[in-house]
Amino acid sequence: VSSQRCPTDKAYFIAKEILATERTYLKDLEVITVWFRSAVIKENAMPEGLMTLLFSNIDPIYEFHRGFLKEIEQRLSLW
Repeated sequence: VSSQRCPTDKAYFIAKEILATERTYLKDLEVITVWFRSAVIKENAMPEGLMTLLFSNIDPIYEFHRGFLKEIEQRLSLW
């Protein structure tokens, strides 16, 4: 019985690690997409074309990972 539980426990531990890593990564992306962008806009520190180029690449990544984190949280809550 304990040998059957071990792989499940290991898989759950790995899933929890993925969740923790995803939360950290999303916070880092939020710093860039929300806080950095706000500061740049407020200070008018970057030409608009450069801002568009920079954030047009980052925003879709941020949005994807927001959804991905929600999925991981939902799946772990049902584990």
